[in-house]
Amino acid sequence: MNTISTGEFVKQVAEATGFTQTQVKAVLNAAGEQLKANLKQGNEMHFMGYMNFGIKSNKAGVRLNPFTGEKIKVAACKVPTVKLSATFKNLLKK
Repeated sequence: MNTISTGEFVKQVAEATGFTQTQVKAVLNAAGEQLKANLKQGNEMHFMGYMNFGIKSNKAGVRLNPFTGEKIKVAACKVPTVKLSATFKNLLKK
């Protein structure tokens, strides 16, 4: 499995669309900022055929450190979640 850097991804999108790499990078950065802003406001985002971004609330409680066995108090918090669409999941089931 190969790892593709952000720069390589930008280059691929630029070649596929005819936009410049600067334009593609600006769009990706703006999309990332808007995604963060929407999640911070508590909004979920659904990109049909691609993925869903959401927010999960974790309850406060006592957790067990698996390495030391020590009990640790954990505060309630919200965490971002990403769920891939069935299209992406089925892509790898060949």
